[in-house]
Amino acid sequence: MKQNSTQKQNVVKTYTKFLLPIVVCVMMVYTSCQKTEKNPSTTKLTTAQAGSQVAINLSKSLAGTFGGVNLNDGVNVSVDGHQGPHQGCTCTKTLCGFFTDSLVNYNATVGDTVIHTGGNLKFFFNCVDGKLSGYTASDSLNTTKTVPGQAPQVYRVQQDYDIQALDDQNQFIGVTGNNWLTTNDGGSYYKVKDLKINVVTKDILSGTATFESYGSWGDVKGSMTFLGNHMADMVLDGKTYHVNMLTGQLSQ
Repeated sequence: MKQNSTQKQNVVKTYTKFLLPIVVCVMMVYTSCQKTEKNPSTTKLTTAQAGSQVAINLSKSLAGTFGGVNLNDGVNVSVDGHQGPHQGCTCTKTLCGFFTDSLVNYNATVGDTVIHTGGNLKFFFNCVDGKLSGYTASDSLNTTKTVPGQAPQVYRVQQDYDIQALDDQNQFIGVTGNNWLTTNDGGSYYKVKDLKINVVTKDILSGTATFESYGSWGDVKGSMTFLGNHMADMVLDGKTYHVNMLTGQLSQ
């Protein structure tokens, strides 16, 4: 399905109106990073501290806190206002066959801080027997924050997911894919497989993830097996920890 220029512009306008919360989150993340840089005692994390940060960052990434897809929305992703491609396909009450490939170019000024977010967002919705069954998502967003007298700070989030509904009520979804989160000072890479997520309780019931983290978030590699109740078993340096995905608290 080929989109005309008006359709593409409509999609871009729709996506960019949701970027302000992303920009606010990025501002908060950068503020936190700057505080860490000014406090040498927190620059080098212990293995356990790094593992705790990995768990928290993964939960936030899956929830779209750093931008991109919020998996807690399940397959009921809002496309209100996506006039171009929605009207261009045969779907009326469902999103079957709905496809977007949108360029993002958004600028904001907060005080003396200039923020630019650019990149792309892609979605394709799948159906079984005419009913929405899931979607694939790919996004890559780069945000640059410029403050007078300081070096620009760059923040990037990239996600590639396959999402499937696991029940008729769309309460449970299955997710497999990759998630990258990087800044000037470091970042994390997650590869998730066969996650089962309860989108009502926002809980990962089962599935696994491998991860690598470097820089200010700690230089660690490991894996997680999700147990439900916002808990997971995390393997770090050959040791297994129980980790709370919401608080990052680790125990053995």
